[in-house]
Amino acid sequence: MKKEDEFEHYWREHKEQILNLDPEYYQTKESYKISSGADLLLFGIPAVAGILSINLWPFQRESLRWLASAGITIICFIVCVWIKSLTISGRSLYEIEKEIKEKERTRYYQQQEY
Repeated sequence: MKKEDEFEHYWREHKEQILNLDPEYYQTKESYKISSGADLLLFGIPAVAGILSINLWPFQRESLRWLASAGITIICFIVCVWIKSLTISGRSLYEIEKEIKEKERTRYYQQQEY
């Protein structure tokens, strides 16, 4: 087995444990959770927009009204998620995970040399 394959196996086995020990990764992961009243309001907006928009559509068919309302709800949700991501400072989880993996790879290879 090559060194790279050995490391990938090690990484799959210990990924969660290693990532959760990193303070920046843990803090960024926790910031995505709904943690305040503002977050609840932010994610409640799409539901309210969907409910209110049902009667605003001039369609004769009820199914078209529901479909249009669902579209408004989805668009509002995407905008709210985008706003939430703007409020989270720093790098994305993917970037942090990539950096941690490279550090761990270096450490792993150094340990294998001894």
